[in-house]
Amino acid sequence: MASFNTVAGCVLASALFAMVVGKVSNAVVHPHKLDKPAIAVSEEAPAATTAAAPAAELPPIGPELAKANVDAGKAIFQKQCFTCHTADKGGANKVGPNLWGIVGRKKASHGGFSYSSAMQAKGGDWTYEDINHLIFKPAAYVKGTKMAFAGLPKPQERADVIAYLRTMADTPAPLP
Repeated sequence: MASFNTVAGCVLASALFAMVVGKVSNAVVHPHKLDKPAIAVSEEAPAATTAAAPAAELPPIGPELAKANVDAGKAIFQKQCFTCHTADKGGANKVGPNLWGIVGRKKASHGGFSYSSAMQAKGGDWTYEDINHLIFKPAAYVKGTKMAFAGLPKPQERADVIAYLRTMADTPAPLP
């Protein structure tokens, strides 16, 4: 019985201590109410962005591809892309599709992978420029993509990855 009383006393003392600390901290700290909200909330719809916005901010990747380093691209791929993609011939799909033969392949066409409707609607074949735009900012290039990747901001890193992906094919596509 003495141990129950000890435990109950400790619990009550802890609760009393927490209450006293709360009262003292409220007495010491006086929050300042802002005159106006720190974040303005607008009732207006955001301005629509054009689909060409990513293209306008990216220079062509061709000059960077000319000096691209395939080994550096492989290292970046293994660090940034390999979690979601494979690039070996006959490789399995992961969270993202296998990227073997991606350059020149029809978009959203790799068998056994469930592409987003936004990617399926993109249409066309994967060009060097398309891959550049996708790995720069996937969500900006394909609105509604499942690809949850922030992107590669450095042009040379993108060129290195693209050069590496180019070699992952039976017959690598010619450089631009």
